[in-house]
Amino acid sequence: MLTEWKEIKKEIEREITDIEKTIKSGNYNTDEVKLALRSKYEELIKINNFVKFTENKIKNLVKEIKSNTNDSSNLQSFVQSMKIAPVDLTTFTDKGWNFMVEEQYDDAVNILRKANKLAPNDIKTMNLLGWAYIHKKEFDNAMMVFQDVLNKEPNNNLAKNNLGFVCFKKGIYGEAIEHLSGVLRSAKDRMSLIYANFYLGLIYFEREMYDDALRFFRRTKKIAPNHMESFYYEGKSLLEMGKKNKAKNIFESLINKNKYNKWAQRAEELLNELNGEKNEEEN
Repeated sequence: MLTEWKEIKKEIEREITDIEKTIKSGNYNTDEVKLALRSKYEELIKINNFVKFTENKIKNLVKEIKSNTNDSSNLQSFVQSMKIAPVDLTTFTDKGWNFMVEEQYDDAVNILRKANKLAPNDIKTMNLLGWAYIHKKEFDNAMMVFQDVLNKEPNNNLAKNNLGFVCFKKGIYGEAIEHLSGVLRSAKDRMSLIYANFYLGLIYFEREMYDDALRFFRRTKKIAPNHMESFYYEGKSLLEMGKKNKAKNIFESLINKNKYNKWAQRAEELLNELNGEKNEEEN
């Protein structure tokens, strides 16, 4: 059935494209084009009416099942998932993402919570909501969201990474390391490996275990040569270890990559401090 619908969709798109090309060519009979457009429009109206009728019929069948079953927990989740169409869910998640990009985290949480309520099993929405909570420093809420994701998808590496980061921010280092190390053992995708390594680097940096921190920051750089934050923390690790010249080299390479990047600007501040200390020593 799905294959047949895809073919119908392709045929409609092809016919509309043909009409569009004809109009753009400027070489067409106006009455014929109008007739073709009207015919296609009437066809789409019939399809739309059929979809609406079928949608209402499915909803009525769901209500009938609800009234005849005692398994309310599983059914409730199913009923909620019926309340939002995929296109509507995409609109919600896109808006949530845009709010996050604009650093409007309250708005992001509000719209993503609404999407999550309407589609409680959508993993993408849940991961975005958890990340919005992280930005608001609501780590307990974020932890609950990511734990829920892993209950639904135990091998979701994005949730494992994010849960590891949340545990790190809450000072639960052992659990954080466990989650992130699990990602390193199982993940194949580049993005998961980048953040598992980087977050482990942050944990060891926080615990003043700078040799281990360096190892993970350098692994991050190897996978993602333009991961600016890992350069910054590599330099800071070297600085904490008393290796000022090596730290300065890292900070300079970061600035050369993109002096307008916020991590490059922070590196420049540290570099200026180091150069200032050197000048005082020479005087």
